[in-house]
Amino acid sequence: MTSTQLAIVIMVGIGVWILLWMWAIPRVTDRIRTALDDRIGNGPLVGLIDLVSCTVARTRHQVRFVGFEDLPSPFRHGDVGGGIVVANHTAGVDPFVVQTGIRRLIRWMMWADMMDPRFDFAWKAGQALPVSYGSGDAGTLRKAVRHVKDGGLIGIFPEGAIERPPGEIRPFQPGVGLLARLSKAPVLVLWIHDTPYTETASASIFKRSHSIVELVNVIDLSREKEPTVATAILRDAIVDRSGWPKNEESMLAIDGAEADAGG
Repeated sequence: MTSTQLAIVIMVGIGVWILLWMWAIPRVTDRIRTALDDRIGNGPLVGLIDLVSCTVARTRHQVRFVGFEDLPSPFRHGDVGGGIVVANHTAGVDPFVVQTGIRRLIRWMMWADMMDPRFDFAWKAGQALPVSYGSGDAGTLRKAVRHVKDGGLIGIFPEGAIERPPGEIRPFQPGVGLLARLSKAPVLVLWIHDTPYTETASASIFKRSHSIVELVNVIDLSREKEPTVATAILRDAIVDRSGWPKNEESMLAIDGAEADAGG
């Protein structure tokens, strides 16, 4: 084979390789995008975040779900319809372990101060609703109610901040009772425990644990007219299941005082 023939063969080979690459890559990419989108819906980016979240939750935290084999509608994979997910707040990893067990996208209502800016892409992709626990939250509540009535799931940690010290149930913010009353949606109550205790919320994501998420109950509060009563019912459900004592000092008051002191 002459050098000219060899050059032609190489050029043809390169051309064939480029054509195969151009044909295969879009199809592979499309398959990956479809697989990610099929995880919990809402697009491939949410699916990718969910994949990473589930991997961390199941490997680093070895999360175990108690009672999830009996999850009722609308909290199962593939279900439609609005609902509210309520849990105590033990660590920054809580949203990830809960989402791992519930195979529908949960749109979390989160205290704005707890939303680490390093994870802004995740908060935006998951359509998180920042809460300041003040007079400016009426619009956020309306968005949450509308989302539930449109058939979505809203998640909320009513203590507002992470329980410190662990093993206690702090006061629930009354907004959770108002959300349940206005949306008239079923409330899935969960007890989270054995998550890693760390100084910062984000550090808990990377510290090993044997986290447990337990199904407490599904509660219908649609006929409860008083939000404070509805809130107390939800808090008592977790207290009764966990056996943890109540601490009546709000975590929001503690964190606010630390912030004022520069802590």
